[in-house]
Amino acid sequence: RMVEQLLDLARIESGQLQLARQALDLGQLLAEVRDAFTPRASEKGVSLFLETQPVPAVSGDRDRLTQVFANLLDNALGHTPGGGEVRLALYLLSNGQVEVTVQDNGRGIPQEELSRIFERFYQVDKSRAGSAEERGSGLGLAIVRELVEAHQGQITARSAPGQDTVFTIRLPAAESAES
Repeated sequence: RMVEQLLDLARIESGQLQLARQALDLGQLLAEVRDAFTPRASEKGVSLFLETQPVPAVSGDRDRLTQVFANLLDNALGHTPGGGEVRLALYLLSNGQVEVTVQDNGRGIPQEELSRIFERFYQVDKSRAGSAEERGSGLGLAIVRELVEAHQGQITARSAPGQDTVFTIRLPAAESAES
């Protein structure tokens, strides 16, 4: 898995990744990702919510944007204890951009670590027990950032210990992306 992720990252960074762009309904895509993670959330006793409002289509690669949101949701569920909540939300901003947030109420991320979470191989919770598979490779968020930027978007994160962690992705609407 790590080799695949490294190859993905190298292709993205070298400009060799070709996105299969099409007009996408992000509300539908997010519902599909939520549905795929609902059994895992139920097993953990985590409530999983999706809030959407009508937004214009975005021009994007369905598989790669699914990868972005699945990675963020996987991380959110991994860091949210039983009884917690993970929220996906889709909004239209006044500037015409589409915004997706992934919010969890897990342990939070210390401020000094927050600026590094999109770096390759960086892991906030280095002491987490379990196998390497459970810990991850530290490449997921680096790939997420590169894929969001390949879609002419931006990703930010805010958090603090003991507070919600919120990842915010902003993507141009399809008309904006094409111009």
